[in-house]
Amino acid sequence: MAFDRTDPADLLALKTEVTTDPIGVGYDVNGATKDILAMLNDAELNPGNETTGAPLTARVLWEISADSPDDLTPHGQFSVGDQFVMQQLFEISSGPDDDLSWARARVLNLFPANDGIPQAINALLRGLSRAEVLFGTDTIISQQDWFAARDS
Repeated sequence: MAFDRTDPADLLALKTEVTTDPIGVGYDVNGATKDILAMLNDAELNPGNETTGAPLTARVLWEISADSPDDLTPHGQFSVGDQFVMQQLFEISSGPDDDLSWARARVLNLFPANDGIPQAINALLRGLSRAEVLFGTDTIISQQDWFAARDS
């Protein structure tokens, strides 16, 4: 469900959002377009504070595992099997910011549920913009989108 500028229902939903401001974002219909777009697209300007799971990147996984002493053996290392799985994930990633979310379930299953690593992974969140709340994650409303809605 992404915003579709050719869909009358999406245009109406966007226009209604800005003109009625149902949750008090602070849109100024007569204000600068850049301000309206910022309020739609910037998660920090969404007073609803809705969140979604953040991507699990190689960098984040490394930081979580390095900061979690409960998951270490008495010798200060992961068990051999866990270490092998983690090493494989790092080796197949193309860089530290490569999204490993596809392996989230496998990583979570390496550790007991009450362990530090699964808890930290499950706590990874990112804020949603108002556009994402209305039209689905990764939605960005462009100037052309807003003009089409405003003029519909």
